Amino acid sequence: MTVPHRAGWRRALLFGFGLLSLPASAAGQERVIYVRPPMDLHRALDEVASLRARDPARPVAIELASGLHRLSRYARIGPEHGGTQGAPLVIRGASDGTTRVVGSEPVEAVALPKDLAARLPMSARGRVRAFRLPEAMAAHPRIRPPRLLGPPPPPLTFEVFDAKGALHPAQWPNEGFARVTAGPEAAGTSIRIEGAKPEAWRGEADLWAEGYWSWGWLFETVPAAVPASAPALVRLGTKPYEGIRAVARARIVHALAELDTPGEWWRDASRNLLLVWPRDGAGAVEVSVADTLISLENAAHVRIESLRLERSRGDLLTARGGSDVVVRNSALGWSGLRAAVFEGVQGGGLEACAVSDTGFGAVRLVAGDRPSLNPGGLFLRDTRLTRYARLSRTQSPAVELDGVGHRVVGNYFHDAVDYAVYLRGNDHLVADNELTRLLDGATDSGAIYAGRDWTARGSVIRGNFLHDIRTGPGLEVKGVYLDDMASGLTVEGNLFLRVDQPAFIGGGRDNVVTRNVFADASPAIHVDARGLNWAAPSVADPTSEIRAALAAMPTGSSLWRRRYPPLAVLLAREPGAARENRLTDNVFWGSEPFRYEPPARPGDQIVAGNVEAMRMQPLPTGSDPAAFAAPPIHGGHFRLDTTRMLRSGLPLAPSPRR
Repeated sequence: MTVPHRAGWRRALLFGFGLLSLPASAAGQERVIYVRPPMDLHRALDEVASLRARDPARPVAIELASGLHRLSRYARIGPEHGGTQGAPLVIRGASDGTTRVVGSEPVEAVALPKDLAARLPMSARGRVRAFRLPEAMAAHPRIRPPRLLGPPPPPLTFEVFDAKGALHPAQWPNEGFARVTAGPEAAGTSIRIEGAKPEAWRGEADLWAEGYWSWGWLFETVPAAVPASAPALVRLGTKPYEGIRAVARARIVHALAELDTPGEWWRDASRNLLLVWPRDGAGAVEVSVADTLISLENAAHVRIESLRLERSRGDLLTARGGSDVVVRNSALGWSGLRAAVFEGVQGGGLEACAVSDTGFGAVRLVAGDRPSLNPGGLFLRDTRLTRYARLSRTQSPAVELDGVGHRVVGNYFHDAVDYAVYLRGNDHLVADNELTRLLDGATDSGAIYAGRDWTARGSVIRGNFLHDIRTGPGLEVKGVYLDDMASGLTVEGNLFLRVDQPAFIGGGRDNVVTRNVFADASPAIHVDARGLNWAAPSVADPTSEIRAALAAMPTGSSLWRRRYPPLAVLLAREPGAARENRLTDNVFWGSEPFRYEPPARPGDQIVAGNVEAMRMQPLPTGSDPAAFAAPPIHGGHFRLDTTRMLRSGLPLAPSPRR
């Protein structure tokens, strides 16, 4: 990707090679530290700290030359480096986007040991090459940590790359998953895999099994082995979170006997060797070595511009504490974990970036104080995000919001298997985004998701364009998924085109679904009352997750009573019921308007002013609802003009009052 030029950037004069500190023009009084390999960002930051100590108010910039800059350890930016509001520290690359900062290094080819060559599949012999791994890798006996339901794990030991991107450990089957059934042990830690020959994997010191063991939305990775006493079984080193169900599907990862396809690799930890079947024309093989590339620790007033950050074992960039940290016009990709993490930063975020091919989600924005409802002011805007859950597939959203008062505006989310937006906390804005081709092959998941917290209120989902979000046979997904009693959110002025279950209220209350257009998207609005049936024990149990979240917030304080009046009396007003959701002034075009799942009661909702076309009629030729999204977005801002739709002469009719 070429990162767009931003007008007004200063460029330093280059004299000789290496690292120079030069005064800029008298008008700007900027000092520029120019970095060319073999000099690096670490030394540049030392120079910045020295300059700041002498003259804290002077503008300072680090400019990295075009080309490749390698980091084997992260570059730390602390309070001693940051700037001021009028003169931030700027770290920038070449204006054409050709400056790459990577956390990988090439590996040296060595002779392939004969005993390993003899164990390869016949199709791979003569094609697989051996490489010596960096010395530090010898301390890590496994290629990855386990992952069950919960937060992302520590960084992977390493990943393998060529010029086309990441390669993957040898696996079976090569595509998709195989059907799995539980073995005979009562502990639920062995499996049979349909169509497999597990004896080929016996003796593997670092074998893994990953898949959907219980629920179709829960993807987990666990260590595995093939016992000599039961060669038809695979024994799991850890029981999956909810055991193994009849619908389980999984695959085996990192078996030498399965190294049978270009782009696969296998590691011999005892000899610190890497075996790779290289892809044609893909160039040199590298492995990730840096946990993180850039770590901001209580830094203030920092700008990171026009860089490509790639190939970390963990997160590419982290910012914790401090304020006013902005990453713009940059490309972030091929991380083992996420692209960027902002935690406890007051103001800042990403804008006009491209984020892709991250392992466990993409962007995390967490700041602000919930008890006082003081906003954190973080943002993600005008950014493209794709393929952001390539290693995890579960609870790995493109952007995770928590705390208070963040903005996700004008972004393009596409072609990924997990959520685009995960909402927690209060008073966030998700507006003017495009979301498409998400959740394919997933189930019980949503493009925009919130759930399990009555107090996480005040967020607005407005003016977004969600289209072509559907999954495979026997599976089901949602557009905006207000799961497990999520309450007090507003879904307003969005266009849903060819989206399964676009507005799904899973037992919550006080939600507003208004002025949306639903086209070829049935049922448009779902309401259930799970808190009165299968989720009733959680509602009644003071120690449950949802009750604990309620108790953690000062819902009786004057501030919270003023901002969210229903919370103070929630437990006294049939808390398990779905009630007082406002479903008003929506347009239904070729879509079933409402589905109430018993014991949800239509009379408990406020339903008025909705308009619908003749049910299930085909859309008129040349009248695609997408025409009412103006202007087109993909990094720009989107507005849905429902008034134009209502005045356009489309075959609309008032919806019966429900």
